[in-house]
Amino acid sequence: MKKESAKRIVRLEEGRWRIRSDQGPLDAAEQGELKDYFDEIRFPYRMIDGQPCVPETVSWATIFERLEFFYDGRAEVYPF
Repeated sequence: MKKESAKRIVRLEEGRWRIRSDQGPLDAAEQGELKDYFDEIRFPYRMIDGQPCVPETVSWATIFERLEFFYDGRAEVYPF
């Protein structure tokens, strides 16, 4: 039986793209890794309530491309 891949959901809320798992908020370690990745590639984001959020001015296609690379082999990225 094939193990189901983890899911990451990207949702536009209050003018920001928020990233979460299908189970809820990302854990602190993953939030830190994502923050470090965004810093490394100089991707626009803000930390809000401890979670990296991307401004809505960034297109879905752009954020999807960056997150697909970050989560390659670890999780599938879905819009919500």
